[in-house]
Formats: sequence, structure tokens, C-alpha cells
Amino acid sequence: MAGTLTFLLISSLLQDALCGTFNISMPQNINVLRGSCVTIPCSFDVESRFEDNLDDTCKAYWSDSPLFSSRNAKLKPTKEMTGDLKKKDCTTTFNNADFLQSTKYYFRLECNNALKYIFSQAGVDISFIDVPPSPTLTPSTLEVKEGTSVSLTCSAPAPCWSHPPALTWSPNLGQSQETLQENQDKTKVKTSVMNFTASHLHHGNKISCTAVYQKQDGSPDVTAETSLTPDISSGTWGIKMPQNINVMSGTCVTIPCFFDVASNHKINLDDTCKAYWSDSLPFNSGNAKLKPTKDMTGDLTKKDCTTTFNNASLLQRSKYYFRLECDNALKYTFTQAGVDISFIGEGGSLS
Repeated sequence: MAGTLTFLLISSLLQDALCGTFNISMPQNINVLRGSCVTIPCSFDVESRFEDNLDDTCKAYWSDSPLFSSRNAKLKPTKEMTGDLKKKDCTTTFNNADFLQSTKYYFRLECNNALKYIFSQAGVDISFIDVPPSPTLTPSTLEVKEGTSVSLTCSAPAPCWSHPPALTWSPNLGQSQETLQENQDKTKVKTSVMNFTASHLHHGNKISCTAVYQKQDGSPDVTAETSLTPDISSGTWGIKMPQNINVMSGTCVTIPCFFDVASNHKINLDDTCKAYWSDSLPFNSGNAKLKPTKDMTGDLTKKDCTTTFNNASLLQRSKYYFRLECDNALKYTFTQAGVDISFIGEGGSLS
């Protein structure tokens, strides 16, 4: 018990000591998009005897040297550019980042009284970039079962608080909500959360988030994008394809096709897998009517069995079924559904 009381007493004394000294808190570094504005989050404390000196006469100054005064400061922000100094808020926004250089900046507080101090304990490194970083998607990969409620979060840095990036989803699969959130170091990020229900229609189709940054110097906006390709499964054997396709005689035809496998066979989807089609059941790779090559078939490892026949004369007017065979335990004919092929003559009549 005595040890606990001693620890609490020491912790309290340390807190009091820290709160009664000159210190400052700001990010170690900030990436600034060239041509845009930038906000430097900043808070400070002063010795207890100077508390009463924090008044309306106090002004903020910044420079790339830890030794400077109000006269030779590189940057002299106006009141509307600076936080409330009376509340120890030195957050500063530079609407024209061209005033800055790629260097470390220090903050100085000057009031029309005894309070004049350079906070040389810490500075912020400014780095200019021409291209913004790609947004961050959370989660970075999406593997869920069909019917699952999904929440995707897109986050992009917002170095300029007054002009944060605009975030857009493509495709827009559901409701989304944007917020401006604060990091631990007081910098901010723009986030957009999109909620939707996973469907087989989303499987293999890219979902992207784009951040658009508006510049303040009149130059064109810049964008950054990130994306993921969802893996939507049912956990059981299944296939999706059109019920029928009309084919123009003498042309090519593409059969859009997506499948799913039982969960225990997902690991067997590899580069050895091949596609086969036939109009009779049962069949295997040996007696299949059609044996498409790799360049004719979608990415089977991503459950895409879309197949293009450059010569439709290889087909007949019949119903075709798909079979998947890999050099492992995965060999399966999807009899749940087939596609009816009908031929159309040049005049548009069925043949």
C-alpha cells in the first residue's frame, strides 16, 4: 500500500513539473502537396509564472532556425491563420505552402509583455510532394461469404484541414459516410466508410477508392487511387452464367461465367486448373467437346470461368456445361446450370 502511494505521489509531482515548464507538441514531419495549403497542428505550455502573460497581444512566428526573433522570422502568420494562443493552441495554417521550404521549422511566441520564447525543444520537418500517397483501404483484402455485411474504410491524409481530399467509391455499392478524423499526432485524415452486402456479382470486380486533392495555387487537382478485388464465396459448389446466348454465325462468342467451390477445395485453385465444356453429361477432360486454352479463359484461380470462343463454329445449338480440372483433388462438373447456345443468321433469324 505504501509503495502504491509513493508511486502516485511521484507521478503527480512529475505531471505538475511538466505542466509548469515550457514545452511544445507538434508532428515530427508533414508531407505537403505542392501548390496546396498545409496545417501544422501545434500546442504548447509555458512556465506557471507566465500564465497571466497569455493575452490578445501574443503572436506566432515560425522560422527554420532555432534562434530567431519576430524581426527576422521567416513566417509571420496572421490571427486568422493561427489557433487561440491564449489557450496554448499554436496550430497554424499556411494557405500558400509556397511560403515554406523543405526544412525543419520552429515556433516562437511573442507577447507585448515579458513572455517571449522560442520552443526549440522540437520542430516540424516539412517535405514537399508532387503526388499524394495512395489512400488506405481497411481491410486491404476482402474474402467473405455471399450475404455478409461488409464495411470498407478508405483513408487519405488531409495535410490541409480547410481543403481535405474528396473521396469517391467506384462502384458505389451502398451508403457511405465521410468524416475528418484526428491521428495521435494531431494530424488529420479524411475517411469514408462504405457499407454493403456482399453478392456474387461483386466477386472478382475491382472496388476502388479515389482521393481528389484540390490545389490552392490554381493548378489542376491531383488524384490518388487504391483498390482491391473481392473474393465472394458461398462456401459451396455453385456457378453463375447466362441462361442463353444468341451467337451470330461466323463470329466469336464470350460466355460470362463465375463459379464457387466448397471451402475445403479453395486451396486447390492454382495455375494447374483448366476449363472444359461439353453438351453432354457426364464428361471429363478426356471426352470434353471443348477444351479452351489459357488465353481463351478467365483467371480460374479467381473463380472466373468466362470463356471466349473465337470461332463460334466450334459450338452447336445446344446447352453447354462447365467442368474444372486441376492437377490435384479439385475436379468438378458444374451441373447446377448450363448455357443454351442459339445461332442467329445475318438476317437476325434463328437457325
